[in-house]
Amino acid sequence: MEEPFDESGRPKSGYSGSVYVNSDTAASDAARRFAATEKKLRDVIVKVEDNDQLFGTAAGQTFPVAAGEWMGFTKVDASALYFKNKTAGQNGTAHIIGVED
Repeated sequence: MEEPFDESGRPKSGYSGSVYVNSDTAASDAARRFAATEKKLRDVIVKVEDNDQLFGTAAGQTFPVAAGEWMGFTKVDASALYFKNKTAGQNGTAHIIGVED
């Protein structure tokens, strides 16, 4: 396996991609898909602000993420991520930063 870093410790050419930054704020209590189309990302951080959210897939959102908390993924398709308000009427915001794969 090739080493991703050169002798100085910097990433070798070809190991970076465009930075992806996006936010989504709930407008209702319905589950919402974070990205409408496929968006494959790596080294992803998701942060929730304003109000608690439930995280999951299209099939269901049951994983609680409190306002101010964050979670990370090594690789994920942002279009497979779904959020909804944990408490009705308390709209929250999900922020995502990652590297496009």
